[in-house]
Amino acid sequence: MARYIFSYLLGGSIFFVAIPAIIFFIATLCPYTFMPEGKVAVFFGAFSSAVGLLFMIWSNLELIKKGKGGAVVIGNIKISKETIKLVTTGPYALCRNPMHMGAFLFYLGLCCAVNSFFTLVVPFGFLLFAYFFAVFLDEPRLKRDFPEEFEQWIQDVPQRFWPKPKKG
Repeated sequence: MARYIFSYLLGGSIFFVAIPAIIFFIATLCPYTFMPEGKVAVFFGAFSSAVGLLFMIWSNLELIKKGKGGAVVIGNIKISKETIKLVTTGPYALCRNPMHMGAFLFYLGLCCAVNSFFTLVVPFGFLLFAYFFAVFLDEPRLKRDFPEEFEQWIQDVPQRFWPKPKKG
């Protein structure tokens, strides 16, 4: 239990303190806007961040409840317990990396709210990091540990980061 608490405190510190602090620091150095100033930027930013936060929380809850593990596993570094079941329900039925999508939307929303063009390097840099993380670390582990389920999941949910509307 202490391991879970530590892993979520560490992850929360990075995702919700350190990276937003970097966004706000860049915004103070480079205040060039990219959206109409005022309520539009703040509203769009709040909406994007809220949707992103929803997906991050929902994804983590699915991993804990259905996967019986956590999200703080980076290759051989296992701060939280690895999932023992492949999670393909909830947000994982919409796209294969909803937590990464949520983080991207959360950071994009912060960038919109502070309305600084140069801050956009953070969410798009994160998306690039998430892509390589998914392709080179996460997916090989899932394919190794859950071969049949993983192949079926790729067939059912081919999109890595963005939900795609289902055909009628």
